[in-house]
Amino acid sequence: MPKHRPVNSIPPSDDPPEQAAPTLETEWLGLISSGRAALDSELAFQKARITVLAKLAAKAALWTGLVLVLLFFVLMALVVGALLGLAAWLGPWVATLAVILALLVATGLSALVVIRKIKAMGRIFGDEDAA
Repeated sequence: MPKHRPVNSIPPSDDPPEQAAPTLETEWLGLISSGRAALDSELAFQKARITVLAKLAAKAALWTGLVLVLLFFVLMALVVGALLGLAAWLGPWVATLAVILALLVATGLSALVVIRKIKAMGRIFGDEDAA
């Protein structure tokens, strides 16, 4: 059964409807709208990056804490082992004194390295007048 058009209908045109030429105001408003959309998109992206970074930093901090705790126990085992090993040769009191002196020397050398690094940082930030 053929379909019939209503009598008062206008056949469709192949020509696109003519639109009014864009004005400077509409172009400007479109540009501002696009800029706002781009800014909102960029802010959302950076917020997502910061969230992921914060989660990774928290996990890294937890694992670093575990590493430091385990390193402490390794050093304690080293100290106890040194005491037990030296006690057989030197006696318990002399072995204790020897381990304490070795730890004090290691602590002093570490402190000197830290002081040198801090002074180097001070020189970098202290030479602002020369730059």
